[in-house]
Amino acid sequence: MTLRRQTTSAAFWQILARGADRGLRFAASLVLARLLAPEDFGLLAATMMVAGIIETVSYLGIDQAVVQSPRSDDPRFLGAAFRVQAVRGALIAVATALLSPVAAWYFEDPAVRTMVLLIAASPLCAGLENPWMFVERKHLRFRPVSIATVAGACAQVAVSVGGAYAGLGAPALALGFVASSAVTVAAGWALVPRRLDLARDPAATAELRGFAQRAAGVPFLIMLSNSAPSLVLGRIAGLPVLGVYSLAQRLCSLPSEIALPIIGTVLTPAYAGIRDDTVRVRRIWVRTLAGVSLLVMPVVSALVALDERLPRVLYGEKYTGSSGLVSMIAVAGLVSSVTSCCGPMFWGLGRPEIDRRSLVLRVALIAVLAPVAAWYGAQTAYGAATVFAASVTVALGAGLVYCLHVARRLVGARRREVARAFVPGALAGGLVLALSLVAREACARFGLGDAVLVAAVLALAGVSMLASGYALKRGALG
Repeated sequence: MTLRRQTTSAAFWQILARGADRGLRFAASLVLARLLAPEDFGLLAATMMVAGIIETVSYLGIDQAVVQSPRSDDPRFLGAAFRVQAVRGALIAVATALLSPVAAWYFEDPAVRTMVLLIAASPLCAGLENPWMFVERKHLRFRPVSIATVAGACAQVAVSVGGAYAGLGAPALALGFVASSAVTVAAGWALVPRRLDLARDPAATAELRGFAQRAAGVPFLIMLSNSAPSLVLGRIAGLPVLGVYSLAQRLCSLPSEIALPIIGTVLTPAYAGIRDDTVRVRRIWVRTLAGVSLLVMPVVSALVALDERLPRVLYGEKYTGSSGLVSMIAVAGLVSSVTSCCGPMFWGLGRPEIDRRSLVLRVALIAVLAPVAAWYGAQTAYGAATVFAASVTVALGAGLVYCLHVARRLVGARRREVARAFVPGALAGGLVLALSLVAREACARFGLGDAVLVAAVLALAGVSMLASGYALKRGALG
C-alpha cells in the first residue's frame, strides 16, 4: 500500500473516531450544563490543570519514541517501554494526590482537593496502556486506536451523565475521566493482544532516555499554554467565570479538536517516513495548511457571527459570557489550528526543539499579557474572560508567525506559496461570514429568535465543512 493510501486510511479512521468522541462529549455537555452549575465545570478545569502539570513535567515521550525507533516491533523494546510508562503512571498518581491540598489552597476552594484525589486514578490507568498500540500508529493502522478512543468516550459520557443524574455534582465529571482512561486502556489490550518481553534491556532503556531528553519540555509548555485559563481566570475571576470560559472554549474548539489530533497522529509518522525527501515534505505541508484553513475558517466565521448567542441557546442563560468572548476564543482556535500544521513536521523530521522554541515564545507572552488582561477585565462580571481570550490570541499569533517562518525556511517554500495556501479558506470563511450576518439581520427583522439563528448558522457551517471535505478528497487543493 502506498504512503498516500496508508495516510488516507489512517485519516479516515481518526476522523471517524475523533468525530464520534467529540460528538459524544459535546452531546453530554448539553445535558451536563443543565444538571450542573458553572462552578462545577470550573472545578473540573482547575483539577485537570493540576493533573496536567504533573503529567507534562514528567513527560518521557514513550509513544513518540516507539514511533521513531527501528526496534518498534521488538517485544523486548516494547517491554522496556511498558515498564517505564507503568512506573511513571504510578508516580504521577501519587504526586497528584499529594498536591491536592496545594491546589485547594491556590483556588481557595476545598472541593478542589476531592476532585484532584479522584482524578489521580487516571494516570495510574493510563500508565498501563498497551505499547503495541504505538506500533499500530507508526504503521498507520488506526482502526484499533480509533475503536479504543470511542470506547473511552462512551465510558466517560455514561459515568459523567449518570453521576450527575445521581446528584454527585462535580465529582461525576472527574469520575468520567477516570472511566475513560480505564476503558481506553482495556480496549487497547483487547484489540491488540500481543505479548511483551519484560526482560531488562539496557540498550532499549538508553534509547528511550535519549528521546525523552530531546523532547523534554514541549508537553509542559503546551500544558501551560492550554492551562492559562485555569491558572489566571480561576484565580483572579473565580471558578464560575472559569466554568463559563471552559464551556465556551469547548464549543469553539469542537471542529479543531476533531481535526488537529488527526494531523499530529497521522502526519508525524508520515513525515518521519519521507524525512529525506524535502520536496514531498514541502508539498504535504503546504497542502496541510490549505486543507486545515479551508476546514476551520468557515466554522470560525460562523462562531464569530453567533458570538454570545451560541452558549445562551445551547447551554442556557447562566453560561452566557460577555460580548466577544466566543468570537475571541474562536479566533484563537483558528490560530492554533494553523500552528498545529507545523508541529508534526518538526517532530517527524526529528526537530522537536523548534516546536519547543515556539511554545516558549507563546507561553512567555501569555504570562506577561494574560494576568494584566484578566485583572483589567475583572471590573465587569465576565469581562475578564473576554479580555483574557484576546491576550491569548495575541500570544498565539506571535507563535504562529514564528512557526510559519521557520517551517517555510526548513522545507524551502516561498512566501507566495504559503500565502496562496490560505486563499481557499479565506474565501470560504468570508462567504460563510457574509451569509451568517445576513441570517442574523433577517432573524432580527422577522423576530425569529436566537434559536432559529443558531440552527441556521450551524447548518451553514456544517454544509461548509462537508463541502470542504469533499474538495479535499477530490484533490481540489492540488
